[in-house]
Amino acid sequence: MKGPFISWLFFLDMFALRETQTALHSLEIQFTGMAITDDLPDIIFNVWLDSQLLFSYDTQSKEVLLKLGGAYPPLKNRLMEKLKEQLRRGGEDDLRRFCAYWMVSYNETWELQTTQVTVFCELDGDIQVDSRMLVAFDGETVCQLNEQNARWVIKKPEVTRFCNYLDDSVQWHRILAEECPTFLKIVLELFHLKENEPPEVTVSHDDAPDGRFILFCTARGFYPRPIRLHWEKDGQMGVWRKERSSGTLPNADATFYLQVVLELHSRDPGDGYACVVEHYELRMPAIYPAPRKVTRGKSWELSLSLSATTIGILISAVAFIIWWKKDAWGCRTQEHNAEEGMSSLGTPPPAASLSSSPSHSSSCLPPPQPNCSERVLPTSNSRGEILS
Repeated sequence: MKGPFISWLFFLDMFALRETQTALHSLEIQFTGMAITDDLPDIIFNVWLDSQLLFSYDTQSKEVLLKLGGAYPPLKNRLMEKLKEQLRRGGEDDLRRFCAYWMVSYNETWELQTTQVTVFCELDGDIQVDSRMLVAFDGETVCQLNEQNARWVIKKPEVTRFCNYLDDSVQWHRILAEECPTFLKIVLELFHLKENEPPEVTVSHDDAPDGRFILFCTARGFYPRPIRLHWEKDGQMGVWRKERSSGTLPNADATFYLQVVLELHSRDPGDGYACVVEHYELRMPAIYPAPRKVTRGKSWELSLSLSATTIGILISAVAFIIWWKKDAWGCRTQEHNAEEGMSSLGTPPPAASLSSSPSHSSSCLPPPQPNCSERVLPTSNSRGEILS
């Protein structure tokens, strides 16, 4: 039984370990067997690095699929060939026997059954901060390894026989405490991981029609995956009745996304709230104050102020246009009356008064306006002679 978990690690012994990047990294290895009770199961083998699928293998296609394209080119083909060889020679048969024994021990039906074995470990630099190992049947955990005494904890009474078999078969604690962390360090050396990226954080709000005030804290584009977002009020953490999270989700560029939403009651003014973000690249918690809630009264004051300003501008513009048109029309009327007066005398106006004169052409333009009443019109005596 030891073969399924460690035989495929031996091909990596040729590579020396160098100092790995100081950050929180995790490795999850999952074996899934699917079969009818009396058949040898088909095995699917997946490895995740920092929640990203690294590579997978299944016994039907006999192909190793490398999902993370950052492997060093000289080692990529060698890694895939060695892994494929180890799985074919030992791990595949051992896993099939393991799954077959489990299916017979637990359930003797002739239906399709699924068995999963999951190994998980997490490192912060060289320090192991988390590890777990469990066995599930048809999606339900039935056995889980206790790290303290290296014994299996039985989750369902009907699997006692199978869990006892696990206790007697392999040094499981060694796999969890030594081999999984070692494999994680080797994988970190063989693959170019994305450079660490701090989160881009935005805090926004929305006023719901029913009066609720909703706050959004969104972190985008961060790497590595571990992050913590929480809301505080006046610098104090609290238990919020309506707080929900999107969960940490992967982006297409291998970074991650997380949003935490807080719904406030309509009577809560929303003062003093802030989103606190903790991430490896931030070095210290970052605080992002939330926008304050605009009350209905302040909203009306703002609307009235804007309306009054707009109306004042419109009135000023209309008054200016009316004044300009009225003044221009008055000048043109006086000139027209003067021309009619000269025409009644049978004498054309002097050249200086014609519209072709530069001074006349600008006499009725907007300010400054000349006084049209000051024009001197020609007169005549009793004999019809024009006087100067």
